[in-house]
Amino acid sequence: MKKNKAQVFLSLILLVHAGNSVFAQEAVLRGVVTDRSNGIALPGANVQVLGTVKGSSCDIKGQYYVELPPGMYDIRVSMISYRTFTQKHVLLQPGQDYKLNVELEETPIEFDPIVVMAGKTKQRLDEAPVSITVVTARDMERRNPTNLIEALESAPGIHFIGDQINIRGSTGYTFGVGNKVLLLLDGVPVYASDTGQFNWDMLPPLDIEQIEVLKGAGSTLWGASALGGVVNVITKTPSEQGKLMFAWSGGWYDKPYYEEWEWSGQNKAHYNRFDASYSKRYGRLGVQLSVGSFKSTGYQELGDFDKYNLTSKIDYRFKNSIHWTVYSAFSFIDRGFFVQWKGPNDPYEVDETNLDNYAQTNQLTLYTKLAIPFSAKFAMNFRASLVRSLMGNQFGESDDFNPAIGQGLEGQANWIPHANHTISLGVQYQMDTGNTEYTGSHKGYFLGPYLQDEWKIKENLRSTLGVRYDRYQLVGGEKEDLFSPRFGINWQPWSTTAFRASVGSGFRAATIMERFLELSIMNFKIIKNEDLRSESSWAFDVGWRQYLTENWNTDVSLFDNEYKDLIEAHLDLIRGQIQFRNLEDVRIRGIEFTSNAAWPFVWLNREWKPGLQLSATAMDHEDLKWHEPLNYRPKLIGTVKVMMQTGNLEMQADYRYASRIEEVKIYPINERVPMKFVDIRFAYTYRSLKFQLGVNNLLQYNYAPMESNLMPPRTVTAGLQGVF
Repeated sequence: MKKNKAQVFLSLILLVHAGNSVFAQEAVLRGVVTDRSNGIALPGANVQVLGTVKGSSCDIKGQYYVELPPGMYDIRVSMISYRTFTQKHVLLQPGQDYKLNVELEETPIEFDPIVVMAGKTKQRLDEAPVSITVVTARDMERRNPTNLIEALESAPGIHFIGDQINIRGSTGYTFGVGNKVLLLLDGVPVYASDTGQFNWDMLPPLDIEQIEVLKGAGSTLWGASALGGVVNVITKTPSEQGKLMFAWSGGWYDKPYYEEWEWSGQNKAHYNRFDASYSKRYGRLGVQLSVGSFKSTGYQELGDFDKYNLTSKIDYRFKNSIHWTVYSAFSFIDRGFFVQWKGPNDPYEVDETNLDNYAQTNQLTLYTKLAIPFSAKFAMNFRASLVRSLMGNQFGESDDFNPAIGQGLEGQANWIPHANHTISLGVQYQMDTGNTEYTGSHKGYFLGPYLQDEWKIKENLRSTLGVRYDRYQLVGGEKEDLFSPRFGINWQPWSTTAFRASVGSGFRAATIMERFLELSIMNFKIIKNEDLRSESSWAFDVGWRQYLTENWNTDVSLFDNEYKDLIEAHLDLIRGQIQFRNLEDVRIRGIEFTSNAAWPFVWLNREWKPGLQLSATAMDHEDLKWHEPLNYRPKLIGTVKVMMQTGNLEMQADYRYASRIEEVKIYPINERVPMKFVDIRFAYTYRSLKFQLGVNNLLQYNYAPMESNLMPPRTVTAGLQGVF
């Protein structure tokens, strides 16, 4: 009897297992992605299965392959420089081999690229509940930038004061310490752990696939330092076939506007940059290696530098769709520091006592990521990172700096429990240390769990609700508990219209330098402030994105950013002291407008592809306690980009404007003017080579964004790029 029961039980187990095998039999989605105009395969095109965590990239033949449980799916295919394609209601039967071939249409302007900033998952730009700007590899290729600053400086809502980025006026200028914006490399924080600053030269433009800029607080998903915005630099993946890329650019600075401004090194002032990259995929293993050199004599005394880059990327795709990535970037910089000019009649020279203001900096950035899709509805992502920054002697001081170390860990789960809900759940850990003679040895860390749910209420209506809790601890010092909630909504009443609204919170703890730095520099003494409180912000944003035609869209955004305990440098001219202090209540509000248009036409038996990009950001910023405008922030910034392509010839002209800065710190009575820069570029492609020629600051406009520091004069540029 017992034997019969055992046989029956075993039979039931086998029957259930067999049934599960039948029902679990997956379908296969495969196909080829090609260029609509010429039928050429598009390696690297991205295939996303909406409503799942599954996807694929096209191989060297443009082919893709995805295994999925049976069901109904929407398929999205995208690639930079091409219009996104979506195929809805694809029904996959058990065991079926379904073929979906896709032809993508090339576009001169990116209208709605795929982004990851909004929710740490891929989505179209017009589906995001927040304001995001995207700078693509094509945009950078047109501008021929030498670093990340030049790649970003003409993007909507962005303005640079020196090397500090302002997203809608968030940062101003804080003497090289403590940005209110978080910089990410493939989603990994890469700021220096002691200063909070960015190394804009950490990787060559040749490595970059896309830059996404989130405007407003983003701490709910991205954590500390995402006070006024987030910049995510996305690097290229190894090529399916062996690809060798190189880029050379050079520039020659013109003589100063006035003869009396000329100095001994002006006639030979120039720069040159060379980068080379090779990538190839060997079966499941992808490898990419880049090297670069950037040298300049400078257009001013102490403007000379030598910079070197070395980056590598390795990724491995396992059979079960597990994806492992390792990335490393090393940069070395030897440069002079031009703090302020010798005098108004000698704006390109420095006082003789400052001629030894040189420093060496090297930075090593490492991260590893592991993505594990357990099923079509659930995946886990893990990452570990290290940022090591070392600054050498600076401002005539002795070599008393030790490496600043930033270490990070993060685990995140993406779960789709229901067809209308996408949940992101994770926890992030960050440890920052710094040790110099001028700050002492300090260590701080934060631990932050977060949760976000994107709810598709209807096919055209989505809401996003998220929350994050951070425990910040300065070892041996203060301890803070910080909450960062966020709510957003996106409504598309028609296929050509998208409305969005969001409210979110951000925070940033004071850096080691802001709290503890004590240093005498020139005529000023920096004094520490151990009582600095963490900054926090609330960002309110309402936007409307409208397609007027297939090749013309506009976007309008109203924003209101409220800051508490904003950290700014306070200057006491009488005592000659600088100290970082908190501003109790600050408000920055305004309106932003962008428009992108392209209208291809045929004339004289040639196809012409003109394009126009406009942007304007008007802001009102105020210290609510003293009712004064904030320092180093214009109230209006704008750009106009006009481009034309016909055959192998491309032309582009840029105009950048920033209104006169009303408040500065050191020399408030000095004359200040608005920024008015005109840049022009021409490019010609011959087979695998692209030749470029341009002029920056065509009108030789003299502009000082901060006191006693002129921007470069007219500069003739040349470039050569090749792909083999």
